[in-house]
Amino acid sequence: MFLALREQAVFLLYRQAFLGTIHAMKKVRPPILVTWLICLLTAVFTMDSARSATADGVEYFEKHIRPLLAKHCYSCHSSRTGKREGGLVLDTRAGWTVGGDSGPAIMPENVDASLLIQAVRYKDPARQMPPDRALPQKAIALLEHWVQMGAPDPRDKPMEDITPNTDPSDPIAGREHWAFQLLSQETLPAVKTIDSPKSAIDTFILLQLEKANLQPAADADRRTLVRRAYLQLTGLPPTPQQLTAFLEDDGPDAFEKLVDQLLDSPRFGERWGRHWLDLARYADSNGLDENFLFREAWRYRNWVIDAVNADVPFDRFLLEQIAGDLLPHDSIEQRDRQRIAAGFLVMGPKVLLGNDPKERRMDVADEQLDTIGRAVLGQTLGCARCHNHKFDPVPTADYYALAGIFTSTQVMQRRYMLGQQRGMERLVGLGADGDKSNDAYEKYWRERPKLTEKQKHAKSALELLEKGDTAAFDEFVAKHKDAVAEAAADTKQPTEQRVAAQKTLVAELDAAVAKPPAIPPRAMIPSDEDKPADESIRLAGQFNRLGKQVPRGFLSVVSDAAVEIPEGQSGRLELARWLTDLDTGAGRLTARVLANRVWHHLIGRGIVRTVDNFGRTGEAPSHPELLDHLAAAVIDSGWSMKSLVRKIVLTRTFAMSSLHDEASHAVDPENRLLWRAHRRRLTPEALRDSMLLAAGTLDVTPLDSTVSYLGDQATAVGENKNRRRTDFPCRSVYLPVIRNDLPELFDVFDFADPHAATGMRPQTMVATQGLFMLNDAQVMNAAQATARRVLDNESGVAPTAKIDRLFELVLNEIPTTEERDELLRFISETRKSLNDDDNADADTQVWSMVCHALFASSRFQIVE
Repeated sequence: MFLALREQAVFLLYRQAFLGTIHAMKKVRPPILVTWLICLLTAVFTMDSARSATADGVEYFEKHIRPLLAKHCYSCHSSRTGKREGGLVLDTRAGWTVGGDSGPAIMPENVDASLLIQAVRYKDPARQMPPDRALPQKAIALLEHWVQMGAPDPRDKPMEDITPNTDPSDPIAGREHWAFQLLSQETLPAVKTIDSPKSAIDTFILLQLEKANLQPAADADRRTLVRRAYLQLTGLPPTPQQLTAFLEDDGPDAFEKLVDQLLDSPRFGERWGRHWLDLARYADSNGLDENFLFREAWRYRNWVIDAVNADVPFDRFLLEQIAGDLLPHDSIEQRDRQRIAAGFLVMGPKVLLGNDPKERRMDVADEQLDTIGRAVLGQTLGCARCHNHKFDPVPTADYYALAGIFTSTQVMQRRYMLGQQRGMERLVGLGADGDKSNDAYEKYWRERPKLTEKQKHAKSALELLEKGDTAAFDEFVAKHKDAVAEAAADTKQPTEQRVAAQKTLVAELDAAVAKPPAIPPRAMIPSDEDKPADESIRLAGQFNRLGKQVPRGFLSVVSDAAVEIPEGQSGRLELARWLTDLDTGAGRLTARVLANRVWHHLIGRGIVRTVDNFGRTGEAPSHPELLDHLAAAVIDSGWSMKSLVRKIVLTRTFAMSSLHDEASHAVDPENRLLWRAHRRRLTPEALRDSMLLAAGTLDVTPLDSTVSYLGDQATAVGENKNRRRTDFPCRSVYLPVIRNDLPELFDVFDFADPHAATGMRPQTMVATQGLFMLNDAQVMNAAQATARRVLDNESGVAPTAKIDRLFELVLNEIPTTEERDELLRFISETRKSLNDDDNADADTQVWSMVCHALFASSRFQIVE
């Protein structure tokens, strides 16, 4: 039934809020307490949250809690290393459930009673963990939220691959870990269900299902499938015309043709480019202590979108982002494109004040190394900064071998900002005269304080001349000769000419100060240091405690091959090539990570659910042979991402229905074996874009900067109070991403954290999301525009046809007879209640309520 509890609450709340406003203007008490309905809606969303708690809780644990425990707790509380201080282990669920000498470490949903939370809060001197240093407040908040949500934890056994009392950082022994092994070359397995597989991928999935005595779900209906394909590939639902065109094509290759069409659409790059921008920690500001605006970040963002649309091979895609400024080029345009791509290295957040420059250099290199480790290799390399990795085969020497490459790379420069020279992101001019134009621009701002001082003195000199105070003027000239025109200083000239000359100088200085040169085209681009050098191991990770120097190189767990870095170069070019090298490099691992990411975005869960962690603290693949099959497909296609997307989307696995089956759920409650399709909520970008598309107000023209209206400090108050603007009619990928101050839409609906590489966004369902949908001005405006679109285009048409049109615009569905009748009754009753009111646009208001409720419904927000 359409008006399920959640949708009823939305309808009633919107209607009563609207009617309440009208009655309030007449000083009449509203017929229903709106607050009661808010409570009802909150309860409904809470029930929805409970239904999805298992999957969402696991994702939260994998994204936030497992890495935190691994980094701060496992060294003393792990069954693998044999260390059980206080009798407590934290690498299994049973470990914290049973607890140690003091009892259970965690009381699910009871934050204050949980001993682990008490210890990390550091309030009790007798119970403080970690013992050496308190956790950051953000980490404590993550743990508290995890406990509050019931402490979901999928770990039902200790981590494997390591024998207690062995060195987990040993790179030779580490080669036995599944992620570092050769790709399997097994023949396609035989399955019993002959007519089910459409591809090799389906066969691998079906094999696991048959082992568990499970059957795959039936195919999704064509409307569901086309909506799924559009949203997954472009981030937009189909228009009614696009939907009709597909449904009327009954050819056997209809879906294949549609997929090719979507892959060729510019919208594909906007959707899938955003996936990479999550990993690249893209933002339009620095964040952290000095949240200066990144005015040129948009060039990198648009390069990513264009590269994805052009299906730039992934090995080249990485090469340009890590070393684009070092690559040869045939034209200025190619040079600039490659250099813009290397802005990937400049994009990270940086502490700009209060730390030693040497410490900042190490911190920046660590951030870059951690980003590449997670985004490309699925490895937590940053954990080896202070000591050998506690769980993965990454010795500290390997960490600093890689760090030397990035400390030999310059991503910051001294620039004039807010009245002083500051360390800022490095900017380089574009175009044939780019360097010259940029140098002139920076010189102006560097010298502007002197220029304004000169302007002030020149005006003082003019006043003295005009007063005829010769003695004071001569004394002034002796001190500030540069602020006096040559002719004005010539005592042999008539006074009138001297005054005129000084006025001319003052006018020139006024113009120079009032109208600075235009910002030249430029981009955030790194460069090699003048003298690249190897790094020393930092003892305990402290920048000023130097240990043994190590030559620049790569991960020895992958290969022992010698690394040759030419004299005078950082090694970035060699690193970029090593990442996809299949002989002596990390190509197989990189291919596995990429294939898993594509699968995650299309299917809803990764084959390795810890998409950013292929190490021992991550999960093993649920379908290892399938993962290797996909990785091999990536390599064989010449590292084409579009080819892999196409291969997966054309499978029966992708096309399955998401309908629930109680028997299958009893065997595989998390749907790890894929007996049905995963239901997924729209991302905040797709949610907003879909509403604007239904309203007919979405402008799909690509944009450049959407932060040009902001001041240099992105989160300053006053003129910048609209820094969270989302009222641009563009696609959401072009909206401003201000670190520490995301648009409310992004905050509420689980946007990626722009401070760090994010391969898997959290998926929460909380009451604030429903309240946002009810109260946000953009949602209400889109609902009203959609209503007007239906009423204007369907003038003179029966209400039933209007309802059908509305369902197609918003839900890509045809309403059932029951739904149509119920909506007609709702519209009629609501319209009657407005008959006595002086409201010329009552029809639009009523239909806006219906549109608003549809936008707030799960049928709009969920991809089936």
